[in-house]
Amino acid sequence: MDFLIEHTAQLNLSCDKHPQCFDEEVSEWISNNCPDWDNPIVRKTYTIPPTFPDIQPDNTGDLTENYVFDMLEKFGNKTEQPMFVVHSHKFHELFQSLEKGSVKNDDAYWFRGETDFVIVHQTLGVICLQVKAAVKAARAYVKAEVQLKNDQMSLTCSLKRLSTSELRRKEEKKIEQLNLSETERKEEDKKLKDTLKELETKVEEEMYKYPGFVVMSNCPRDKAGGRPGCFREDIDSAEHFEEWWEKNVKRRGEFSQEMYELMVIWFVGPRVLKESCLLGHVIDRNHSKLIKLTMDQLSIMTQDVPKQDIAGPAGSGKTWLLLEKAKQVAGKLRGNERILIMCFNRPLSLYLAKEFQKTPKVVIKTFNSILNDIKGERVDLDRLSPDEEKKLVDDCVQKLKSMQANSHKYEHVFVDEGQDMFGIWMDLVNLLHADSDEERRYRWVFFDNNQSVHYGTKYRIPKKIINNAKLMNVIVRNTHKIFECSQKCLSPSVGAKLEHRIVGLPVKWIDRLPTSTQLSYDHCLQKGVELVKQEIADLDSKSVLRSDIVVLTSDKNEGFDVGTELARRFNIPVQNAEQAIRSPDRSCITVDSIRRFKGLERKVVILFDPPLDDERSMDLNYVAMSRCFCLLVIVTTREKRRSYEEFTLELREGR
Repeated sequence: MDFLIEHTAQLNLSCDKHPQCFDEEVSEWISNNCPDWDNPIVRKTYTIPPTFPDIQPDNTGDLTENYVFDMLEKFGNKTEQPMFVVHSHKFHELFQSLEKGSVKNDDAYWFRGETDFVIVHQTLGVICLQVKAAVKAARAYVKAEVQLKNDQMSLTCSLKRLSTSELRRKEEKKIEQLNLSETERKEEDKKLKDTLKELETKVEEEMYKYPGFVVMSNCPRDKAGGRPGCFREDIDSAEHFEEWWEKNVKRRGEFSQEMYELMVIWFVGPRVLKESCLLGHVIDRNHSKLIKLTMDQLSIMTQDVPKQDIAGPAGSGKTWLLLEKAKQVAGKLRGNERILIMCFNRPLSLYLAKEFQKTPKVVIKTFNSILNDIKGERVDLDRLSPDEEKKLVDDCVQKLKSMQANSHKYEHVFVDEGQDMFGIWMDLVNLLHADSDEERRYRWVFFDNNQSVHYGTKYRIPKKIINNAKLMNVIVRNTHKIFECSQKCLSPSVGAKLEHRIVGLPVKWIDRLPTSTQLSYDHCLQKGVELVKQEIADLDSKSVLRSDIVVLTSDKNEGFDVGTELARRFNIPVQNAEQAIRSPDRSCITVDSIRRFKGLERKVVILFDPPLDDERSMDLNYVAMSRCFCLLVIVTTREKRRSYEEFTLELREGR
């Protein structure tokens, strides 16, 4: 390039002692959050912002842009494109009016606009995309073309102003230092004007090298009337988009490293300094929105039905509702009344107990501890056969019936994870609930038949209860991205749906784990732990708290091995789920099994080699993915990822 721009803005005078150039401030932010972005050897795609903004689910424009956003991120990382993808770049430029009939040929006017996507590529330059949701080209295409022209005008205007101001500043300084006569000064001024005009021409020539494309992902090519662009067939898969990119996105002439860095600062700067684009801040912001949404479940509480069974998929807020209702009831207890909250998982029971540690009349017990209390001796469920488990519950039910004074009765009973109980456990629950004609005494049972991960499908809730259960099928605690990923493991007959606008971060797939047929278990474990360590380091650099991260494994033993390796080899402090609840440490990540973590949630979940290739384990995969609020990372093999992607919802029908 024959023109040079040293920086994009004036000094930032907000700090008198240490004034910092806008470019330096932005460059520092990018270097901290996008490591090696200016290294020509490193090939990585960065999206700005890192997640698509909130959308209206029925807004086709938002949905179309979201689809393109995901495709660019997926394509960029798959093919290792060294580029920044900036969504919704707004410009506000001063243009020169050249319309005929104007009073002056150089009248200035302000022009405002928005570019759907600006791609700043390290070798291909600046690429503008205008996205339209229409199914036919016609007017939508023409409108997009006009927008692309405005995009180019905006950038041309900006570069002209920047380049000419640089040159003018330098040349005027030189002229001032020379002792020139008035005639000589006029000659120098004329030369400078000619040079500036020539420079503007070179800027315009440079702009011709910057391509712009209309993207219409809902419009078939045969409806485009031969117009150039990216249409439905070109963007319906990452493979087709890659073919389109290779054929269409080209550049005439070299794009210098200096110009690449300048354009990154120019387009990324206004976004990252105006709004927080740090991954940690995005996660926290989305988490606070999801928690607030859960308040909508209060509508169920206001109905105040004393006895009811409540069914709902993961993320519908069942445990949260149980907690809030139990707290409400606890505030109105009379005399010696007590509340029993029963669940299956011990870590979940500790979490619930912590919520009621100052309320002694609320008793938290696991199903196992209830059976032990009634039996009068400790029984290890892991050592029992299914028939022995069934008999244990039968014996406990008969013992309760025979008791004249039942010390195991509670005025109010709340049950979470009902699908994990076994035998005639509902009879047991009814016996634990004190007999009373009072309508104010509660017995609420929560369950989700799609989370039966402890004992398979043979301990399902009876059909009679399912048919009469109140349905909570609105998901409020997962983003769109996590919902889409987990629902692949869930039967459509469940009817789970999202009614919020929080798109969230894309699910991150790390499919570089070797298969057990290639290496031994120990070697696979070491390689997997290295991948997890790298991900944790990346999250550390993006202001994500370690206490917000959980690593989940397929079984307890593997969880112990992963935690041990992280601590021993990489000095990363770890806690299991129980320790994280009893004595939470902000410096520790949580490492545990999917089964033990069921009922709990974290902002960031890293799944370590989940059984994605096993249809029989889809309940386990569903539970694992839905433990996540905001960012889901899946460490797996390429084969298992392919198996999961080929899995269709129809396979789950009837499960």
